[in-house]
Amino acid sequence: MLPHAWWLLAGVVGMYVYDAVLLIYHNEVVFFERRDGSWSFSVGSDFEMAGRHVYIPPLLAPGRPMLRLRWSSRLAPLDIASPHGLHAWRVGVRATVFPAMLVALLFAVMPAVLFMSVWVLLGWMVALYVAIVLAVLRTWRMRKLTGLGGRAFASLASDALLCAPYALNIVRKQGLHAAERFDLVGAAHALLDSGERARLTAAIHARLHRQMDLEDLGSERHAQLQTYLLQIEGALA
Repeated sequence: MLPHAWWLLAGVVGMYVYDAVLLIYHNEVVFFERRDGSWSFSVGSDFEMAGRHVYIPPLLAPGRPMLRLRWSSRLAPLDIASPHGLHAWRVGVRATVFPAMLVALLFAVMPAVLFMSVWVLLGWMVALYVAIVLAVLRTWRMRKLTGLGGRAFASLASDALLCAPYALNIVRKQGLHAAERFDLVGAAHALLDSGERARLTAAIHARLHRQMDLEDLGSERHAQLQTYLLQIEGALA
C-alpha cells in the first residue's frame, strides 16, 4: 500500500461528506428521491449551525436526485398541481446519474487500487478523470432540461474538475439551484403522497410557530405569519 494511503482515503471521504452536507434556512425544504423511486423531504435537523439547519443526504446513494425549495411567508402560496418543467427536470437529472455512478464506482475501488502498483494507480486516476469529464459534459448537455444556468454550471463543473470527490455530488447539486423555477406547494403535490404532504404541513407549521413566538402578539408580522400558516395548510392538503 502507498505511504499515507489511509490519510488519503480519509481525505476523500471527508471532502465528499463536507460537500454533501447542506445547511438550510428555516424556510427551506429538501425533497429527495427514496430507494424505491418515491419522494420524501427533510427540513433539516433541529440542531442549527450559523443559524441554519443541518441536512445530511443519504451518503451511500449519490445518484438520487434532490430539490432544495423554499417558501416565503410574505407571499401567498400557489396551489399548482403540476409545476411547469418539473418532469423535464427529473428526466434531465436522471440522464446524469450513470456517469456520476461511474465516478462513485471508481472511488469505491480506490482502497484496492492503493494496494497495487503505481502504474495501476495512474491508470485509475486517468479513468476517474475521464468519468468526471463525461459527467460534466452530460450535465452540460442536459442543462436546458434541468435549468442549470451558466454561472451555476461553471461552479458545479469547476468543483468537480478541481476536487474529484466533489464530483460525487454532481447529481444532487443540480437540485440546489431550482428554487426560482419551482413552487414548493406545486412540487409537493407532484412529488409527495398525501401522508408525506401532511408531514410537510406539520414541519412548516412548527417552523412558522417558532417565528411567531419571536414576534409581538398582535403585531403586523405576527398576523402575516398566522395568515400564511392557514394558507399553506390549505394549499398542501
